[in-house]
Amino acid sequence: MPNVIWPRALSSHVGASGFVGRAIHWLGLALAAAILVTALGFAIDDWAMPLAGWLASGAVVMALSTRGVRYLLAKE
Repeated sequence: MPNVIWPRALSSHVGASGFVGRAIHWLGLALAAAILVTALGFAIDDWAMPLAGWLASGAVVMALSTRGVRYLLAKE
């Protein structure tokens, strides 16, 4: 059951769909990190706390969903 939390790659050669899945995953994580930094900036300024909360939760959802795309396309 430990592969559910952080699965390891089954193979380094996953084909075209695996490459697309991995690319979407890493680009999505980079975008989620940028959204999280923006949310942190809004929270520090203390003028848009509701927006910061929505952005932070959106970043978490994006990070988890890109991991799901990697599961589906790369079969990892």
